[in-house]
Amino acid sequence: MILSAMLSLSSCYQNSDEDLNGDSKYVTFNLDLAGVEQTSLTRAINEPGNLLVIDKFDGKVTTQIKNSLNAVGLPLDYGTHDIYFVAAENVWTSFSTADLTVTWSTDRTALSYAWAYHLALEVDENTTVEDITLPLVIANVQVKTLDKMPSNISTFNVEAPGLSKVLDLNTMSGVVSESDINYSINVAQYAGLYTFSTNLYTFVPTSGYVGDIVLTALDSNNQEIAAKTLNEVPVQAGYISLYSGYFFSDGVSFPLSYTDDWTGTNNYGY
Repeated sequence: MILSAMLSLSSCYQNSDEDLNGDSKYVTFNLDLAGVEQTSLTRAINEPGNLLVIDKFDGKVTTQIKNSLNAVGLPLDYGTHDIYFVAAENVWTSFSTADLTVTWSTDRTALSYAWAYHLALEVDENTTVEDITLPLVIANVQVKTLDKMPSNISTFNVEAPGLSKVLDLNTMSGVVSESDINYSINVAQYAGLYTFSTNLYTFVPTSGYVGDIVLTALDSNNQEIAAKTLNEVPVQAGYISLYSGYFFSDGVSFPLSYTDDWTGTNNYGY
């Protein structure tokens, strides 16, 4: 229902410049996403509503929903516009026109790749086409276990106070709220296997983030099997902070080689 309501906002814009008056211009935006190969773009923008376009002009905010990066066109009145583009692999749950924030579900599967860009554009009779690359605004903390998962394991809990599922478009950073990132993963199917990994996607506050992340393994009776705290985890937008180590037994922790199309990967042992 939320998505349907958001899709209806697209009617706020015309689809061509046929009816534009003399003080307006139809501007085309050629968009690209940084940090992933071109082949991944269809995966990232593969559902209706995964590209949000916001136009702030003369004290008013108008929104439009797209499911493609190809030639996004807007009829714009002459003057200075603040235009925001938000692309995501998964759809957000809400958007606030009052404070220009986009919120994703607290479900860990709701947020992965996300890009955003703010363009201050002076529109006049000469404005026609803008080429824009949206940078990654999301960070990823990935944790890998190097030892065998216990036969009685049921859930894996992650607690990350201070990280955010809310993106403030005014600062292109995360908004820290009272609802910290806490979630449980059902990992019973991994019992007895090796090398389990989990990904925590998050926005980073303007001041940056260096904080503790608590990991707890539980059995089917919610009894603790093992727990570890990753101390002073540095989290940076556009980067993967990769932690690897022995979670259930003693062993030597070491960084792993990891290839992804992000800006970079920072490797740590635990």
